[in-house]
Amino acid sequence: MVFNALQYLESRAVAHGAQEQWNYIINAIEGAGVMKMRIAQVTGFLGSGKTSFLIEVAKEMSSRGLKVATIVNDVGHINVDRRCMEVHGIHTREISGGCICCEVQGTLTTTVTNIFMSFRPDVILVEPTGVAIPLGLRQAAAETVKRMPKMLEQSPIITFVDALRIDRLMDNVRRLVETQIVEADVVLINKVDAVDALRLQCVTDMVRGINPQVRILYGSSRTGQGVKEVADLMVHEKVSGQDMTEAEDRFDKEYGE
Repeated sequence: MVFNALQYLESRAVAHGAQEQWNYIINAIEGAGVMKMRIAQVTGFLGSGKTSFLIEVAKEMSSRGLKVATIVNDVGHINVDRRCMEVHGIHTREISGGCICCEVQGTLTTTVTNIFMSFRPDVILVEPTGVAIPLGLRQAAAETVKRMPKMLEQSPIITFVDALRIDRLMDNVRRLVETQIVEADVVLINKVDAVDALRLQCVTDMVRGINPQVRILYGSSRTGQGVKEVADLMVHEKVSGQDMTEAEDRFDKEYGE
């Protein structure tokens, strides 16, 4: 009923231009009791298993009757992640030309707006490039929320940590990996099915050493471990007001501001 009214307002507003059309929609939604659309972002270095895990999360959400869309942000010529998503029937939009958290923040807002207008999902899963950092993602999403405060809210940002390769990544791109962990709302240690208990404890200790306060989940797209927990988090939980001062102070002492 509400969406039928919105469609009517959209059709009336088209002749008045995009901004007027948007104002019509915002006014209609205010007080209409429409469930807010969630924007759920993840980060993690290339190869950490984000795409495979998010496909399982999207399936879980769909089984609950939720409409799911994804935004993938790739700087390559061929967006493999988008193709993987679409093979599984997930409504997907692509952002290219830079990283969401820096060069193409405005494009994220436009893409989210277009998805809302055309598809109206309950949740938008955002998978940025492997070099994206949570703070930048949070700021990009905040700008988007400002545009549509009555319709959109952020979910906690999850950093994926590859249980198999974290040591090598720390050797090669240590500062990036540590930044992604320090600034995360939640850390998901992924591919836990491929490591033993001792290795998993070592990875957990490594994450705790970088960010002692962060919430840690464990996941595997192969076994389904952690999928329901992540779906619950993305659908129901809000961005935490956790104090990252201690972790950031230690980070600044090591690398400088």
